[in-house]
Amino acid sequence: MSASQSSAEEETAMVVDKTVDPKRSRFPFCIVWTPLPCITALLPMIGHTGICTADGVIHDFAGPYYVSVDDFAFGKPTKYLQLDVRGIDTKTYDLSIQGADSKFGNEMHNIFCNNCHSHVADALNRMRYRGKTDWTMLSVWWQLCVRSKYVSTGAFIKTYLGFLIVILVVILLAIFL
Repeated sequence: MSASQSSAEEETAMVVDKTVDPKRSRFPFCIVWTPLPCITALLPMIGHTGICTADGVIHDFAGPYYVSVDDFAFGKPTKYLQLDVRGIDTKTYDLSIQGADSKFGNEMHNIFCNNCHSHVADALNRMRYRGKTDWTMLSVWWQLCVRSKYVSTGAFIKTYLGFLIVILVVILLAIFL
């Protein structure tokens, strides 16, 4: 058996723990999301995203020239999408995130067109997730809207409580004014 065959078999035989642990903020192979103060109360589908390495550490483009590692901006994740990484080896996956970190660590943050969703899209493009290289901030947003899971009932309430209060205030003002 050649050394390359042995190495490939060892890599294939490695078992990576994909267990999500919200209490420790560990989300292996996931995109994570949390509400943005004030903005999510008005538009509950808008929030902050990050992408997690194979060992579950969150990386997020948190502001101008700054990518946060293991310190998710705006609080703990309230929902996550575990990625189907079949066909992507762990090294490529993690290096793709590091590459996106390096790029966005040198860029200005803009909430409308160069933001945390763009950072996640760049990492997905680098790893050719699902064989694609055309991930955008909108496609990342859409995947989170339709495929993500809440970490708990409390996380669901945290996401929508502000919006429900705003709606209630608007209704009460409409009735009494």
